[in-house]
Amino acid sequence: MTMRAKLSLGGAALAAAAAGAWVAMGGCSTDPTVAKPHEKRDLKAEEIRTMLTSGNFKQKLEAKDQIDKLEPEERMRVLTALSTDSDAAVRLIAVQKLKKSDDPRAKDILAKLAKDDPDDTVRDLAKP
Repeated sequence: MTMRAKLSLGGAALAAAAAGAWVAMGGCSTDPTVAKPHEKRDLKAEEIRTMLTSGNFKQKLEAKDQIDKLEPEERMRVLTALSTDSDAAVRLIAVQKLKKSDDPRAKDILAKLAKDDPDDTVRDLAKP
């Protein structure tokens, strides 16, 4: 091994030791607040409605998952409002969730959508 290679290895070992000491002294601590914006949190009913009607696809998907976390009465209020939205995609989300609901009001809303919705797909999916 040449002297240059030995010095190079020695320098690398010294750098590794210095990095290890820096980490051991807390130089590489993590800030838990950095990850908080990426944590999923439970949304309130109004936030869900806003996200579903925002037009942002990623927000709509996140809000769709949150509907099931609402209390039953609030869930029905949100789904009732979504079933009358001007956007057919939002009404389709309402239909999907209403079909899984045990609430008797869900069947009434689905029947109305199956009969009167202006969108063919919404009408078809709302049918029993």
